[in-house]
Amino acid sequence: MKMQQDSSIFSKRKTGCNKNQFGSVRKINGKVYIDFMYLEERVRESSNLPWNKNNEKEVRRLLNKIEEAILSGTFRFAEVFPLSKKKDFYTEKESRLYGVKKIPDTVLIGDYIWYWYGLLRDSGRVKGRTLLGYKSQLRSYIHPFFEKITFAELNTVLFDKFISWAKKQKLRNKSISNTTMNKIFIPLRMICKEASIEYGWGSNYNPFYGFKKLPENDPYENLLPLSIQEQQLIVENLDNHWKPYFEIAFRLGLRQGEQIALRPGDFDWNKGLLHIRRAITRDEKGEKAVGDTKNRYSRRTIKLIPTMLDAISKQKEIYDGFNGQYFFCSQTGDLIDVSHLMKCVWRPALEKAKIKYRDMRQTRHSFATNALSCGENPLWISKILGHRNTDMVIRVYSKYIENINGFADGKKLDEIYNEI
Repeated sequence: MKMQQDSSIFSKRKTGCNKNQFGSVRKINGKVYIDFMYLEERVRESSNLPWNKNNEKEVRRLLNKIEEAILSGTFRFAEVFPLSKKKDFYTEKESRLYGVKKIPDTVLIGDYIWYWYGLLRDSGRVKGRTLLGYKSQLRSYIHPFFEKITFAELNTVLFDKFISWAKKQKLRNKSISNTTMNKIFIPLRMICKEASIEYGWGSNYNPFYGFKKLPENDPYENLLPLSIQEQQLIVENLDNHWKPYFEIAFRLGLRQGEQIALRPGDFDWNKGLLHIRRAITRDEKGEKAVGDTKNRYSRRTIKLIPTMLDAISKQKEIYDGFNGQYFFCSQTGDLIDVSHLMKCVWRPALEKAKIKYRDMRQTRHSFATNALSCGENPLWISKILGHRNTDMVIRVYSKYIENINGFADGKKLDEIYNEI
């Protein structure tokens, strides 16, 4: 496409090598500058050459070539001025005018990631807590390393260099684990896929060809479930305000966010039912927020057995004294702060009970292992926990049960055949 340029804007001041020529070569702060009109915008860029006659003539010849390229429709700003701050501005205008598609060689990861993040945030496809995680990964690892790298440069070798770099950062004085490293590659893959679709790079663009996930340890390998006797010791060493909270945590196996988010209306006292419909989580800014449960299987209704109802009845007496929004509350009637609960309630109770420290999520794992130990149906256990099916219950927790009902070693099967 041919573009007409209005060179009359420079006609009043043109002399010497600029006379009757397109644009101008000018001296600014002792450097040779180039000055011309392009796409109805004034371009003024430094050649980074010191001002002298030879450099003036050299830049003049460059400007003449730029004119020829503009007239023929082959001029691309970023190719001539790759260090210009207005490179992206003109590339976008050229794309709209000429129908030029961006190619992997010209798109920087650092320019695209926050654009991608904004689209994802505005789409509402992911929860605030997930956005918070992605934002942290982008800020701490992806942007610092890939900021000046184009999509064309991504490959397995570069990813290995990224992993090596990331593990040396030691944020919070701790080296990043393989599990966390694999999680960081999730948004990076999404970014590459989104850019490929948007710019029409097609299926041939696959920077992850040959790349394999890092080996991970089983996240449930070091579970530390508590026996019923240990649970009782912990409860005995708690302040009366917190005894029902942890009795319920042990007997129902709720996630912390689910338990804290319970409201009085979630209980059907006549039918002995508990409806799990929400959880306290974190929003994009890291602030506490009321959100949905982890997934649709976590939105469940639990038929409460007597031992569960007993603990819940004790908590109701505490709630009636505050009559707040949530069924559980702090000693001042406010929403429970998990960090405070862990540091000031849970940890001291373990120390007093002389039990090895483990995080509060072990209350949930303890429910599952103890229920299996008692021979309860894995399907019932999975429904209480809010899992889709029994797979996780059997895969994760069964290995912690040495002898379910005393017959895990084949004695029960042997007895059946002996009876025959």
